[in-house]
Amino acid sequence: MRELTHTAISVDVMTSMVAVVTVVTVVVIGLATLARPSRATITWGAAFALGMLGTYLWVGGLQLQEPRLTAGASGLLLCFEPLLWLGLRMHRGARPLWWPLLAFMVLIPTVLVLAAGTPAFQVTFRLSFLSASVFAGLVAWELIRLRTVSRDITMPLLLAACSFVVVAIAGAVSVLLDNGVSSGEQLSVLRGVNSVGTVVTSICAAFTLVLLVRSDRVAPATGDAAARAARRLRKAEAQNDHSWSVLDVRLDDPLDLREASTSTGYAAIVERFHSDIEEVLPASADADRVDDSRSIIVIRGSEEEIRHHIRALLQRISAIEHDAGASGIRVSASIGWASASAWGHDYDALAAAAGAASASARADGGDRWKRAEENGSASPATLEA
Repeated sequence: MRELTHTAISVDVMTSMVAVVTVVTVVVIGLATLARPSRATITWGAAFALGMLGTYLWVGGLQLQEPRLTAGASGLLLCFEPLLWLGLRMHRGARPLWWPLLAFMVLIPTVLVLAAGTPAFQVTFRLSFLSASVFAGLVAWELIRLRTVSRDITMPLLLAACSFVVVAIAGAVSVLLDNGVSSGEQLSVLRGVNSVGTVVTSICAAFTLVLLVRSDRVAPATGDAAARAARRLRKAEAQNDHSWSVLDVRLDDPLDLREASTSTGYAAIVERFHSDIEEVLPASADADRVDDSRSIIVIRGSEEEIRHHIRALLQRISAIEHDAGASGIRVSASIGWASASAWGHDYDALAAAAGAASASARADGGDRWKRAEENGSASPATLEA
């Protein structure tokens, strides 16, 4: 009988890099680009797809010992950072700048291919790497400017981008030093840095971008709620009923709360905020959740009843800190009040007046309420609950 021979399966660093890059590309495209399609997520999906293509070509070039293929693939990998930066600008709502991206994506791969196989390749690659680190620095800057996002979400990519800059500067400085290392050894070091950097950057970017997209709540549709409230007010006007009011309730310092807590902790604060509004107000009141930190309420009652509900609501919201005692975060709200007796029954006018009064209450320190008067000012006699 013929003996069965067993061949050992060898998994090297390059195979692991291909596997990791493929997995994170599928994750980003599946959980970000396809789940929440937008200009930003499509750009990020393109960045990971281009990075995956560059990884395949880079590994193939090494196996086939084709220096031009390897050099061109390295240029494609370096294009990952500019695409990340452009996507972050789009996500933040800033105007996208296409010319630096296009110039980089055309120039860098071309220069690396032309320098492949020549003594100038190492210097050319380090300078290209240094150029890409400029975009890595811009990625870090864009992440820092996302103040509405919790730092535990942006931290992985922020650290990876900063590390990219440090490694690029160190590599550029090493070119100026005569350390006695042969060109072959230097090329081996470049390949090692390229493979490890690709794995680390792709994993950190995938974590941050997916969490960044998935943590963004889709704003609830307020059109139906506003239309329903407007109909109720028109009906009250027809019946000459002036006992209706609009309240604008806003969570104080939402940006600071997001910065001071984890994404899960902030989500719990937001849910409790809106839950308290639903529980404290009477069943006849309509609460429209405008965004995470704001709600507009249409309510019927006498002035004394409205004051009672406002005071109860402020006290209940302040009690959130007892549930979040471990974090020690103090939570409060500001409320603006506009009544139909002073502003009429037009919903838009009432909501605008209540919003201005709420903003004024927040500007005065928060944890208080103000009533909008007919002249557009807030009543000084009702500053605090």
